[in-house]
Amino acid sequence: MSQEKPRRPEQEPIKYGDIFNVSGDLSSQPIAPRDAATMQSAEDRTLDHARKDGPASLMTSAAQKNEDAGFIDNNTATNIARNEGVAVSEINNGGKRVITETLGGQVLGKYEEDADGAKGTKDANSKHAGLRAV
Repeated sequence: MSQEKPRRPEQEPIKYGDIFNVSGDLSSQPIAPRDAATMQSAEDRTLDHARKDGPASLMTSAAQKNEDAGFIDNNTATNIARNEGVAVSEINNGGKRVITETLGGQVLGKYEEDADGAKGTKDANSKHAGLRAV
C-alpha cells in the first residue's frame, strides 16, 4: 500500500497575482491558455524564440494546470489580454538588450542581456522564479 499523501484538488485557479507582481483586475484573473499562447507568439516574433524562463513559459504551465483542474477550457482568454493586449519589446541600451514583456500594460518580465546574447540580470517579475530586478 502506498504511503503517498493523496493530492488535494485545487480549490481555485492559479491567478496572475499568484505568479506575477501585478495589481488591479489583472491580479485576480485566472491565467488563461489563450493569454499564454498570445505571449508565446509575441516572444517568438520579437525574440525569434520563446524564453524557457520567461512569462510565456510560466503562463503556459499555470494555464495548463487551470485547464487540467477544470477551471477553464483551452479557448479561454482574459478580457485584459483581449482588450489591452500583450507586448514584448526590445531596446538596445549601451551594448545591452533590455527586453520587457507586458500584459494589459503591466510588466510580467524584464530582462537585460549583453548585445551578443550573453544573459545578464533578469527579472521575470515573478513571485516564484527567484529572479532579481534589473
